Amino acid sequence: MTHHTPAVFGFGSYRVNDTNSVHEAALRHALSCGVSIIDTSTNYTNGSSERLIGRVLADTTFVASLPSPPVIITKIGYAQGHVLEMIAAQKAMGQGYADVVEVADGLQHCIHPDFLDDMLAMSLGRLQRGSVDVLLLHNPEYYFQVAQQAGTPVEEARAIFYDRITRAFTWMEHAVQQGRIKNYGISSNTFVHDADAYDHVSLERCLEIAAGISATHAFTHVQMPFNVIEHFAATTLNQAGGESTTLDVARQHNLTVMINRPLNALVGGDLIRLASHDIPLHTAGIHNVDSRIHALETEEHEVLQIVLNNPAHSPREIEAVNEMFKIAGALCTSWNKFEGLIHWRDVKRSHLTPRLDAAIHYAEHSSDPDRVINYLRDLHELLTDVETLYAAEENASLEELRDAVADELGLPLDTPLQQIALHAVRCTEGVNVVLVGMRTPEYVDDVLTTHDLPETTYHRTTWLRIADHLARLSEPS
Repeated sequence: MTHHTPAVFGFGSYRVNDTNSVHEAALRHALSCGVSIIDTSTNYTNGSSERLIGRVLADTTFVASLPSPPVIITKIGYAQGHVLEMIAAQKAMGQGYADVVEVADGLQHCIHPDFLDDMLAMSLGRLQRGSVDVLLLHNPEYYFQVAQQAGTPVEEARAIFYDRITRAFTWMEHAVQQGRIKNYGISSNTFVHDADAYDHVSLERCLEIAAGISATHAFTHVQMPFNVIEHFAATTLNQAGGESTTLDVARQHNLTVMINRPLNALVGGDLIRLASHDIPLHTAGIHNVDSRIHALETEEHEVLQIVLNNPAHSPREIEAVNEMFKIAGALCTSWNKFEGLIHWRDVKRSHLTPRLDAAIHYAEHSSDPDRVINYLRDLHELLTDVETLYAAEENASLEELRDAVADELGLPLDTPLQQIALHAVRCTEGVNVVLVGMRTPEYVDDVLTTHDLPETTYHRTTWLRIADHLARLSEPS
């Protein structure tokens, strides 16, 4: 068996935006630490991800100081946000793009050359560049989802799909000749599906299409999910008539394989975060949290009246205040019913924290600022303790998985799960880049500590054993 040089880490930009200074600091820190590959997409945060990258890379002094020149990868195909509004405006004027796939409310998809051409122009503008290193078609398998729902026979759907891939690749070859892109490829979640799955995207077929367009084609990159739970890139024999995996074929054709979601596994519609969370030595118990929430609910009613006593409030402000000061009341019956840590954090970030932040302004203009601020402080501490309980619960649920994979890979059993998961993927034969959404400088440092683990090479046999461990762990006790 051949020795595999461990993959490098890339900066995944799925949830970064150009208004968040922490995201910018994380990107700069990653680049300064030698992370040279930046992966983004035209639809990430409605173009804000690309704008952040463009602004950072426009700092020529900073870029000149980096250990490695940045490599920019962007993806194209989604129509969301402002692009969706643009498509709607075109339709209203009797214009529009061909082959638009209407996936759901707020989401359409298209890989028609006209759409790709316009999206690339917009992308280059946001990135402040004349070209990108790699352009990927972004999840073109959405067509299969809609075609299957419509009852289209699978062979007919595949004929249409690969015809669209052919036209997209032809346009991409032309874009290479124009100097707008250097290389191209596909990012697909279904490269790794069974060969007979309706939505399977065949890497072999895509390679044949590229070779048919040009003997010197620039189809050089693929991206797909791969993690210690979704191990199919390394285990599913869906190529060469059931003789090879997707990673095998990619390696045989010298494709650069980029892995996404190394720490986020999707299982039956549920998202499992493959990470160990730091838990404080002293934590509040369930009964402690529950009693504090009920006590804060009582305090909340009185604090609300203190804030409302300000006669200067407008009707709109009164409505806003009533909305802000009901967090404890809402949590009384729901705090322990969230689907897990990720769900809790999403709700906290999008609903609870903004209300707390806004409430501070009203506290300062109330008749008893100290009491209101004390309530907000206690509520903030309570939310932190709730998060700790969910984090501890998630650690416990993944402990057996962490121990089994660490043992299989010969790693110390106290290695954090995120480092085990990243190490397993980056040391797998055929993997070249592991993309991680490291949105804080501390997260960058945590990811890069994975380099301290011993270099080795993992093959399909290793991943089959990991699959066996997963099957055993999922059996009813």
